[in-house]
Amino acid sequence: VLQTASLPAAGVGFFDLGMDSLMAVEFRNRMNRGLGGAAVLSNTGVFDYPNPEALVSHLAGELGFLDAAPEPEPPRRRAAPRGDDGIAVVGLACRFPGGPDLAGFWCLLESGGDAVTEGRVSPLEVPTSEKYGHLHDGKSWGGFVEGVEMFDARFFGIPPVEARVMDPQQRLLLETSWEALESAAMAPGSLKGSRTGVYVGISSNDYRFVLADSGEDSPSPHMVAGNGLSMAIGRLAFTLGLEGPVLAVDTACSSSLVAVHQAVSGLQRAEADLALAAGVNVILWPARTALLAGMGLLSRDGHCRTFDASADGYVRGEGCGVVALKRLRDAEADGDRIWGVIRGSAVNHDGAAAGLMVPSGSGQERVIREALGRAGVESWGVDYLEAHGFATELGDPMELRASAAAYGEGRDAEHPLLLGSVKTNIGHLEAASGVAGLIKVLLSMAHGVIPGNLHFREPSPHVDWDRLPVRVVSEAMEWPSRQGRPVRAAVSSFGLSGTNAHVVVEGYGDGAAGPAMVVPWPAGASEFRTAEGAGGVTGGRERRLLPLSGDTDEALRALAGRYVEWLDERAGSLAGSEERDSRPDGMDFLADAAWTAAMGRNHLAHRAAVTFADARELRAGLSSLASRAGDEPGLAAGSGFARKPGFLFTGEGGQWVGMGRELYGSEPVFRAVLDRCDGEMAALRGESLLEVMFGAAAAPDLDNARWAQPALFSLESGLAALWTSVGVTPSAVLGHGVGEVVAAHAAGSFTLEDGLRFAALRGEMMDSLPPGPGPHMDPILEDLEGLLERVTVSPLRLPLVSSVTGRVMEAGEVLDGLYWRRQARETAAFEAAVGALARLGADVLVELGAQPALGALAVAAWPLEPEGVGRRPPAASSRPATPGRTGAAWPVLPAEDENRPPALLSSLRRDAAGNRGSAAEGTFTEAVAGAYVEGLDLCFEGLFTGEERRRVSLPGYPFQRRRHWVDPPKP
Repeated sequence: VLQTASLPAAGVGFFDLGMDSLMAVEFRNRMNRGLGGAAVLSNTGVFDYPNPEALVSHLAGELGFLDAAPEPEPPRRRAAPRGDDGIAVVGLACRFPGGPDLAGFWCLLESGGDAVTEGRVSPLEVPTSEKYGHLHDGKSWGGFVEGVEMFDARFFGIPPVEARVMDPQQRLLLETSWEALESAAMAPGSLKGSRTGVYVGISSNDYRFVLADSGEDSPSPHMVAGNGLSMAIGRLAFTLGLEGPVLAVDTACSSSLVAVHQAVSGLQRAEADLALAAGVNVILWPARTALLAGMGLLSRDGHCRTFDASADGYVRGEGCGVVALKRLRDAEADGDRIWGVIRGSAVNHDGAAAGLMVPSGSGQERVIREALGRAGVESWGVDYLEAHGFATELGDPMELRASAAAYGEGRDAEHPLLLGSVKTNIGHLEAASGVAGLIKVLLSMAHGVIPGNLHFREPSPHVDWDRLPVRVVSEAMEWPSRQGRPVRAAVSSFGLSGTNAHVVVEGYGDGAAGPAMVVPWPAGASEFRTAEGAGGVTGGRERRLLPLSGDTDEALRALAGRYVEWLDERAGSLAGSEERDSRPDGMDFLADAAWTAAMGRNHLAHRAAVTFADARELRAGLSSLASRAGDEPGLAAGSGFARKPGFLFTGEGGQWVGMGRELYGSEPVFRAVLDRCDGEMAALRGESLLEVMFGAAAAPDLDNARWAQPALFSLESGLAALWTSVGVTPSAVLGHGVGEVVAAHAAGSFTLEDGLRFAALRGEMMDSLPPGPGPHMDPILEDLEGLLERVTVSPLRLPLVSSVTGRVMEAGEVLDGLYWRRQARETAAFEAAVGALARLGADVLVELGAQPALGALAVAAWPLEPEGVGRRPPAASSRPATPGRTGAAWPVLPAEDENRPPALLSSLRRDAAGNRGSAAEGTFTEAVAGAYVEGLDLCFEGLFTGEERRRVSLPGYPFQRRRHWVDPPKP
């Protein structure tokens, strides 16, 4: 129906591929004809199940093929929260004036910077002030976010024509929310279908006036989707696939702190398991500024002098801030990094005050007391208040008196309530002001420093300072020490509408990292465990893998550059060892970084992986990638689309004493398999297989078939289990010699123990043969056929390419005694088998053996245009259909030079010269890196099984922004 040139990835949406309503009808009709009444696809089928993967899963259930395609489990519901359970802040992100990210924002605060400027540094095409009268003294002061016209529309799958008319507030929300989730080390793509809520303070949309002034405000679907306040949060939930509550909050200046309160309430009521609370504001319409100036609310000289005698109003500001929230006990159980804990929050209204837009001190005092009550915190137990700080002659004294009344009880003169306001640094962000204050507080707690309140020279004469237990922090100071309790702060936000919000926040630990997590066994690996062999890592993993990815090659290399800077910033601490490191080179911390990058990031189409054993090696690989050199050892890069790995199991001849020893010491999944095999061989022969493999004194010779065949079977079975533990399972298997016995085990014909017994008995028979061909072969082969009576043979569960016939033996077929007799006697039909594997569509070959042998022969014999198989998708095409959709690509026309053999990944080799660390472990880690860059979806937990790991702060995604803005009208 779509007439695409190649098959798209299964997770790409039908409408992302270009389907329209007429195509949807034709698709439904063809599907129903093909189903022949066994199931019926409704008129809304492609809307209800919007991609091939979802639709096939649904139809499999309808047709009764539940074993083939089980219905997905419903989202996991957390236990109902306790009433006293706090709310943990697990992620932060911001884009504020003078601070494009968290680090920049903190640098501004710590240095006492003022980001307010007279107009934007880079002017935008916006309605001119002359149309709306003079701004206060003809000046347009503000805290501006530079580059609001820039946006990575491609990354979010938004066409340029739509991005051009989209409210910049939507753009800021998308990018900053993505950054907040990465800050929390949560891969945004992993939240699809989750009970994640979105609560956003958003009050205005100035861009629609820009559109109108440019004559481009004609009604259209893009205009509707791009400029409604509700659509801003709807788009965010749609883009990430979130299914929790989604609310737009407009209470004027208190909007974002009210959104935080709503998020806290939603988590406490178990309406959501994760929440994004945010605020956003962009200033593009001079008329609003002129109106506020006319009301006497704005400062004439562009300074927000909160609490100062010269305060004459605030300065408008813009930006976006996002916090990711979880119930505290859930965050602790998940090993999240916790920035702080919200202990209580409250929202109220001034009621019948002196006027609709006149603040009420009693209303402010009530909301503070209510928040303290919910927090279970005494008023004197709060150290610092991030004040609303309206910077007006009336507002400041009223807020100070209300705050002093609520927080002054039980507070002695030596411990006054400390005060400050972020508005003095970046202006009043209006709908985003509350979350800006909250982020400032969380950063201050993490650094142990309270930034100074700018422009505070002479205290307001309208406040009786001597009688109020408060003090404005005029210069940066260390956070005061409070013996026996955590640091605490509060944030106030009061709306022009009369809606007030207050939040009480408590520090948590040192803010550097969350609790350590013990990495569990990968799903499906329980069969490899034994009572004695399934413990943690005994020898320690010497080499690590850092995965990086981007939507484009430019983004990937920019990310590598960020990592180089990140490493350089930590060079001193790595050399001196982090506190929790058991090694002097900081490798425990770098292992945490590798864990965080693997588990806390989406893995996009353009990929690279750096394998390393120390910081120097890691930096060299990253620098090579960033500089486009790409030739550093331990660096793999590419943009493959592999989906069907074929496993190759080698036969005799490559075994060597010591094979697998390093993996046995470092990989518990591999070790568990070998321990089971060792126990089975001890029962069968009364001797230790491991002693033979690892070269113990007086152990039997590994060169004879009697021991070589069970040893190779055990080794290759362990490697297969190890690949399975990292999420790589074969679409088909091919083996040579005893390797075909392992392939049969991998395909389900034998259990591990039965396959080992068969390999051992087969080896004994082979070892008893005199050299050379002759009639002595016939009775041995008859005995070999009879061996199967001593083991259980099951039907194949996946395709096995026969080395005997060269044909594909499909799932359900049985390898009987006659087959194994032929397999031992006849010459392998290797080229035919390789051709059959190619026709199955295998696009990456994983070789499992003592050292590379079979793979190179398979690649050399690979048919470039196997019959019935389409060409491999071009590596250059990598546009994700939705953000973070691993490897999902738009349909593309195949290039003429893309018919090439599949990539070859070798699991083990004897000589690993040039590798740091152990040879076997280094080879396997490099092979996993190769699988990653070829496009395979990995289960990274398998690289950390049995370890304790922590989430750490890493560089965020480098958005490749381009200008998306309407042009000014022509004269």
